[in-house]
Amino acid sequence: MHFTQIGSTARTLLITLLAIGVFMAIAVTMLPKGFNHDTSIIGQGSNVVVLAHDKNSIYSLNLMEILNQVRSDYATRVEFLVVDSGTNEGQAFIQKEQATLGELLLFGKDGIRREVLINIEGEEILRAALDDVFFDGKGL
Repeated sequence: MHFTQIGSTARTLLITLLAIGVFMAIAVTMLPKGFNHDTSIIGQGSNVVVLAHDKNSIYSLNLMEILNQVRSDYATRVEFLVVDSGTNEGQAFIQKEQATLGELLLFGKDGIRREVLINIEGEEILRAALDDVFFDGKGL
């Protein structure tokens, strides 16, 4: 069996580099937008919600959308952070907190972890949990 080489090495390299560039552009667009990732604010006087995020998880992406739906209503009273498991800082935080990807970790103003939320399926459930943990069920 005989195969004929189609194209040149330069063309193959160009196509490979172009594919890598397209992949990187898509990956950048999938990064969380508008979420702080500076975990040093935990314990600095604000209630903080941290999403242990995995950009390859549909659940984690859906949870980020739920956070987007509620965060403007809580913006003056709660900081919303996303730690990305694809970064060294995110991995270190997740390991330190012994978190599982897709969890929401709720920290009080003093930096003490108050709750870990899993299986949040909607905006109403998240609002109720935030109100219970941070505001004694009083809500907005």
